[in-house]
Amino acid sequence: MSLSKPEELLAYELSCPICLQLYSDPVVLPCGHNYCLACICKTAVTADQGGTTLPRCPECREEYQGLDSLKRNFKLCSIIEGYRATAAHLRGQPDAKPGRMEVFCDQCIDEQSPAVKTCLKCEVSLCSRHLQRHHEKESFKTHAVVEPLNEMGVKGCTVHQRVFEYFCSSDMTLLCGTCLIEGHHQNHDVLTFVVAEEEMRRALESRNKVVCCRLQMTQSLLQKTAEEQGASETVGDKLINKAVTLMDGMAALVDRYRERLIVLLEEERGQRRKSWQLGLSALEEQQQQLMKVQQSATEALNETDTCIFIHRFMQIDHKMREVVEDTSPSMIPWKAPLNTRRVHTGLKTQDFRSEMTSFLDSLHLLLNPLDLTFNICTAHPSLIVSNDLRTVKYSSTKQAYAEHPERFTSAPQVMCSQGFSSGEHVWVVEVGANSMWSLGVCYKTIPRRGDHSRLGHNSVSWRLQWKNGKLTVCQSSCNVALGDMTHPPLKIEVALDYEGGVLTFHSIKGRREHLHTFKAVFREPVYPAFSIHSNKPESWITLHSGM
Repeated sequence: MSLSKPEELLAYELSCPICLQLYSDPVVLPCGHNYCLACICKTAVTADQGGTTLPRCPECREEYQGLDSLKRNFKLCSIIEGYRATAAHLRGQPDAKPGRMEVFCDQCIDEQSPAVKTCLKCEVSLCSRHLQRHHEKESFKTHAVVEPLNEMGVKGCTVHQRVFEYFCSSDMTLLCGTCLIEGHHQNHDVLTFVVAEEEMRRALESRNKVVCCRLQMTQSLLQKTAEEQGASETVGDKLINKAVTLMDGMAALVDRYRERLIVLLEEERGQRRKSWQLGLSALEEQQQQLMKVQQSATEALNETDTCIFIHRFMQIDHKMREVVEDTSPSMIPWKAPLNTRRVHTGLKTQDFRSEMTSFLDSLHLLLNPLDLTFNICTAHPSLIVSNDLRTVKYSSTKQAYAEHPERFTSAPQVMCSQGFSSGEHVWVVEVGANSMWSLGVCYKTIPRRGDHSRLGHNSVSWRLQWKNGKLTVCQSSCNVALGDMTHPPLKIEVALDYEGGVLTFHSIKGRREHLHTFKAVFREPVYPAFSIHSNKPESWITLHSGM
C-alpha cells in the first residue's frame, strides 16, 4: 500500500484493522490493540459460539476476558473527532468551508445524483429513485433512514443503526435509544439532544463572551504596545540625536582649543628659538675674536727678530689687553623656560572649562533625567491632576479629593512628590499659552491654608510668577517685578544647586534667556511647587521628563 501523503498515512493509522474504516467508538484490548466496538463485538460473538474458549485479539491472538473487560479509548475518540473535523481541509477540498456539504447517492454509477436520505443500517446514501427501491424491499422497511450524511457515524449509531437521541456528559458520547436501554450509561448524566444543545449553547455563548473580551483586551494591548513602542522609539531617537549633538559639540570644542594651543605653543617656541639664536651668535662672535687674537699672539711669539717682535707686540698689545681684561662671562646661551602664563592667558582655559562643564552638565541631565510627578495629596480642589501625574489643570468645579493634612485649601497650588536635600538638579516645566501661573520650590513645612500659604509669601518658599502681563519673583513676601514682557515664557528650565544655595530660572522656548536667580541657604529638603491663577481652558502646567 503506497501512502504518499501525510493525510493518507494518518487516515491509515486511524483505521480499524477489521473494517478498514476510521475507528467508530474505539475500544482498547488488554494487549493494547484498538478496534471499533461494533467490529470487536462481531468477532467476540463468533468466537463465543463454542462457549468454551475466551475471545482473542484478531491481530496478536492474545485472549481477553470478554466484552465487559474492554475499555473505551477516549483519547483515540478525540483524535478521530479532530481528524473528521479537519479531513476536508487536509484533502484541500473547497467544500471544507463552513456550510453543509453536498452528499451524493452511492448507488448511482453513470452520474452523481444528490442524496436525499442515508440508511444507517446499510450505511449508504440514496437519491430519491434508489430510496424508493430501498423501501420496496420488505426486509429494508425497518431500516433507520436520516438526512444525508457525508460520513457515517455522525448522526447515527453504527452499532445499533439508529439515530442518536441522547448525549452522555459523563463520557462525552452520543447515544441512541438502544444504547441507553442497554444500561452501560446507568447513573451517568444523560441528556436529551434538546437539553444538551441548550446547555452547550449557553456554555459556548458564555465562553465566547469571555473570548471576545479577552480578544478585545489583547487587541487593545497590542495597539497600545505599538503606540508606546513608536513613542518610545521616537523618544529614543531624540535622546540619541541630542547626545550625539552634545558629544559633537564637545569634540568641536576640544578641536578648537587644541588648534589654539598648537598656535600658542608654536609662537612661544619661536620666541625661545629666537632668544637661543641670539645667544649662540654672540658666542660664535666671541670665538672668532679669540681665535684671531690667539693667532696674532702666536705669530708674534714665533718671531726671532727683536725689532720686528717689538713692532708686532706694539700692534697687538691693545687688542690683547681688551680680550684679557674682558669680564663678560663665556657661557651657554640661556635656556628660557616655557612661558605657561602667557599660554594660559592666550588659551583662555577658564572659558574652555566653562564651556566643557556646560556640555558635560547637559549630557548628564540628558542621560539622567529627573522623573518628577505631582503629589495629588497636596493638590487644591480646584486643580485636576492627570493620570500620569505630570499635568495639572485648573477646574471651575471643585474636585472631591479626600481630606489630607498636606492638601492646599486656600491657594490653588500643588507640590511634587520628589524633594531634594543635596546635589544639583534641573527640571523643565511647560505652561499653557494664556495661563497665569507661579512656580518655584518650597519646604514641606509650608502652610497649607491662609494667605501666608501662597508661594513666595512666607520664608519657606521661592517662586517665579507670570500674572497680568508681568513677570515677578517673590520670597518672604518681598515681591520684585522683572519688567514687562510682550510674550510670556512658555517653557521654563529650573536649576537647583542645593549646597550652593542657588535657584535659577531660564526661558528655553526658542532663544535661551535668563529670567532670575535666587540665592539662599537651604536648611530643609525643597520640593518643586506650582500654582495656577487663571481659569481658562489653556490654564495648565506640565512636567517634562529630561531636558
